[in-house]
Amino acid sequence: MLYQLQKLSEEEQTLVRRSPIWVTLLISCADHDIDESEIDRAKEIIHIKSFAVQNDVKNLYKNLDQHVDEEIDFALKSLSADGKERLAFLEQHIAKLNDIFAKLDHTYAVQLYNSLKNLAVSVAQSDGGIFGIRRISEDEKKYIHLPMLKQP
Repeated sequence: MLYQLQKLSEEEQTLVRRSPIWVTLLISCADHDIDESEIDRAKEIIHIKSFAVQNDVKNLYKNLDQHVDEEIDFALKSLSADGKERLAFLEQHIAKLNDIFAKLDHTYAVQLYNSLKNLAVSVAQSDGGIFGIRRISEDEKKYIHLPMLKQP
């Protein structure tokens, strides 16, 4: 278990550990269609963050990187086939982090929040556009700043 999450319930710990997956799927589903290239890019980003991040959130990514495929498969199975329902579910799931942030060490909560926002932008930039122009779709722009989260 990640020591930063020790104060949390098992359900809260699971939500934090899976939060990069939920953010990835939110951005991937923003246009009501899951794009494989965005999920592949998110896997790469999670792997990179597992050794390149210079703060405590690195351990979260290191833990997730070991079984990212299984986590994504699990998350995809829990999503509705309807695009609007899928987005609503993901928004509600991610919004639960707001209550959890208050229970975490403030520095770690800020690092996690910033890391998730960075992940959202990176996933959005991984697909679309012509020659890098308009890479982030209008649908993705609604979500890349994770409006359902409050900065800790």
